[in-house]
Amino acid sequence: MQTVLIALSIALTAFGPETEAGERDAAIVVQGCPVSLIDESQVPARSAGQLVEINVVEGQAVKVGDPLGKIDDALILRNKDVKMYQLQSAEKEAGNDVNVRYAKWANMVADAEYQQAVEANQQATGAVPQAELRRLLLERGKTALAIEQAQHDQEISSLNVNVRRAELQAVEQELEMYRIVAPIEGVVVKRFFHQGEWVKPGDTVFRIVRMDRLRVEAMLSAETYSAAQLDGAKVVLSVRLPPGVERSFQGRVVFVSPLVDVGMEFPVWAEVENVRDEKSGHWLLRPGLSGTLSIQPKP
Repeated sequence: MQTVLIALSIALTAFGPETEAGERDAAIVVQGCPVSLIDESQVPARSAGQLVEINVVEGQAVKVGDPLGKIDDALILRNKDVKMYQLQSAEKEAGNDVNVRYAKWANMVADAEYQQAVEANQQATGAVPQAELRRLLLERGKTALAIEQAQHDQEISSLNVNVRRAELQAVEQELEMYRIVAPIEGVVVKRFFHQGEWVKPGDTVFRIVRMDRLRVEAMLSAETYSAAQLDGAKVVLSVRLPPGVERSFQGRVVFVSPLVDVGMEFPVWAEVENVRDEKSGHWLLRPGLSGTLSIQPKP
């Protein structure tokens, strides 16, 4: 039994290093690969006015939609109130069918009067003069048309409700232009204006950078590697961080350039997942650093 264990130990000693060396040889190792941002946003003001609120400070983490600041919107709020009251008035008017009901009752009376005059002439010729009969007939027709007009007016009132509702929605959308929100998830690294200052549409108010995923770029030999080997390949980025501790970050190749430069090399981009420090909460990997990128090519 002891002899078997010794033989197994010798076999592991012999093949273990060779296997590890083979795995290392299979990986593409590139040193001095720079780390850069994948995404950043220069957040602009979308309306002119005084900056009345600043909700973030440099270094603060934000998510998509988080409020960053607000431009004075007092006048627009008053306009919103006006549009809201106009909508309520239009809804009341559209729901009022008094004119339709009155027109129907008036038509019923006019029809009854005309029929009564016709019956009177049937019983006694000339009981109702022809001129009066024609007037009653005209009145009956007039009240019938009044029903159509009242119904038409009510339909117009219903359409006016839609107009007023659209106007209110337009003001509400305009109000959003006075709010400055985060378009991406990241960290605020710069505020370009202070509270109380005047901004114009297009003025950059905040700069946000994405830190949860970062880009690493490497240059590879076009004579040695193909795009099919690299596209989507797993990568590991090793970076030496203070105080001299080496950390690894996992990721994948996301872009293989179709262009080859004069030195027969082409760029490859990988995206790696960043990691926060457990104590401070700060991101460990930062744009501007460089490290060693190990790429595991596809067979």
